[in-house]
Amino acid sequence: MTAIEITLEGDFQSDSFPDWICHRARLLDLRGWVSQQDETRMTILVAGPDSLIGAMEMACSLGPVDIEVDRIDSRPRRLSEALNGFYKR
Repeated sequence: MTAIEITLEGDFQSDSFPDWICHRARLLDLRGWVSQQDETRMTILVAGPDSLIGAMEMACSLGPVDIEVDRIDSRPRRLSEALNGFYKR
């Protein structure tokens, strides 16, 4: 199982984005969490098959209609915790 940390930067003033991310991750049967640091930065830890993680990255870069993603960075992450489901942190 692959795990990556995705950092998103943009305009995240809508409270809907973390829930949107959780919904998409669950549809893709991915594990992990999302954490919103402030209205411009969000971190996502996602684990699963490479192809589904790629689909998740694409979905996050597009986001819902009320969100503007300016930058997305991904880096491999070694898991130090067992992940069950996908949730907001």
